[in-house]
Amino acid sequence: MTTDLGAILLGSGSLSVTLAAALWFPINNVVANRYLSCVLLTLAGMMSVYSLGWTGRADVPSMLAFMPLNLPLALGPLLLGYVRALATGRGYSRLMLHMAPAAAHFFYLCVLQALPEGARTAWKDGPHDHDIKPLLEAATLVSLTLYAIAGLRLHGRYRAWLEQERSDADRYAARWIAGALITLLATLLALTLLRLYTWFVGELETGPLYLWLGVWATWLGVEGWRYSERLFPSMATPLRPAAAASAAQGPDWGELGLRWQSRTQAEGWWREPDLSLADLAARLGTNTAYLSRAVNEGLGVNFNEMINRMRATEAANLICASSATLVQIALDSGFSSKATFNRAFRAVHGASPSEFRRLRSQISAVAQESEASGAVGSGDTGA
Repeated sequence: MTTDLGAILLGSGSLSVTLAAALWFPINNVVANRYLSCVLLTLAGMMSVYSLGWTGRADVPSMLAFMPLNLPLALGPLLLGYVRALATGRGYSRLMLHMAPAAAHFFYLCVLQALPEGARTAWKDGPHDHDIKPLLEAATLVSLTLYAIAGLRLHGRYRAWLEQERSDADRYAARWIAGALITLLATLLALTLLRLYTWFVGELETGPLYLWLGVWATWLGVEGWRYSERLFPSMATPLRPAAAASAAQGPDWGELGLRWQSRTQAEGWWREPDLSLADLAARLGTNTAYLSRAVNEGLGVNFNEMINRMRATEAANLICASSATLVQIALDSGFSSKATFNRAFRAVHGASPSEFRRLRSQISAVAQESEASGAVGSGDTGA
């Protein structure tokens, strides 16, 4: 079982390295993809201890225990760097500060790896296992927890920004990132409970946890690869405060919102799948701050909702008047994805597009039957 698990982890680590190499040379999202490449290399290094011969118990050889590839303190900063680069188009301004703990750990491992085997083993069985290893484990848990929470908060701000700025916000929401970070937090909780068990009860086989690490690394790499060439909008500045657009005695935001909404509807600009707040503001002859406030305060919705309501209304009209497929109707109405189409349509009409079409067909059939019955009744009366 241990041999099979080692082979599986070796395969997972090799896949992570392959994806990391592919992500290093993208066309778009260069900074973000290179952060993800480093994340995958870090995960492969963490799995290497098991795949190179460790049984998963405490009898890890000193050479494997001090492998300079096993740097879990680098994982948190690199994950947050990936989320940050996707959302803002740039990484850390002070990367070395975030990577300092991992760099210190790497230096420590390199020094111990250079020692003679006897001295290395004596250090491992003494000061390392008794004092340094618990500190490293605690530091890893704290680091990953803090960086995962920071990543979730940044991802949430980015999604809120997209809702305000883009009509195709769902295309760039990258929900899988939030899923990966939440899963990481759940894994950290499991690791904490496992460590408490080993402290108070006894050693436990950790092979399954390494197997889960391999699965998680594969998921992260494949999802990152799927989105590697998608050019994400850059959240260059935080969301504008509502009061920033004007002083207390400003324009009538309700009147402006209705006027600009009507013109957007009449001009058909909502049909453009990648319409952004900045694009629409330029066409309306205003600035993004005024337009954002007119939509938010004047209409009581965000930019994404305003545009997608227009699209959902058009889609309902096309469903009633056309036999085209729902995918074609979604594209003709300006939606960039089926998921966004379904979500926006349900929000406006209270049913999915397929349910709406089925209901309209049933209503039409009932109306035809009623007309046919009426015609028969009129004929009988005339006779």
